Amino acid sequence: MKKRIGEILIENGSITSEQRKQALEQQKKEAGKLLGQILFEMGFVTEEDIVVALATQFNVPYLPIANFTLNEELDGLIPKQLIEKYICIPLVRIGNLLTVVIADPTNEDAIREIEVATKCKIQTFVATTSEIAAIIQQHFNIIVSAVPKLGEGLSQVSFRSAVTQKPELKSTHKT
Repeated sequence: MKKRIGEILIENGSITSEQRKQALEQQKKEAGKLLGQILFEMGFVTEEDIVVALATQFNVPYLPIANFTLNEELDGLIPKQLIEKYICIPLVRIGNLLTVVIADPTNEDAIREIEVATKCKIQTFVATTSEIAAIIQQHFNIIVSAVPKLGEGLSQVSFRSAVTQKPELKSTHKT
């Protein structure tokens, strides 16, 4: 059985048991809102904390890509509309295997569509949505307009529930 996001965040040292308890109480008042969203809104965690915990929960490798050098030979491999739609970037291609960093690596429709477009088998990594969107804007000159606001457009597993902006963290956050 998969560990719950709150347990993973406690194990990672991102939150305390008391912070989880507070967020769970708040979640009872906000039906349908995910615990990670609430913890973020309360200022207890960062976007990266949530994405790392979700990557752990769903056994998908996390790759912080801020300092990653993109391979310009891959620039045209994934059509720009798919890059914007799925918030993804091609990283490495070895033969028929394409490594992609994507905001929601659990989105099977996205993976299939990218596989069809590239004629490659896709291996996914996850990074924060804001980090990927920034690189897409910088490298591909595409402004990602599809980045969901908190709670909108989430996949079943909700990697994209990691957020689009960072609030100021409260002083109760462990560093």
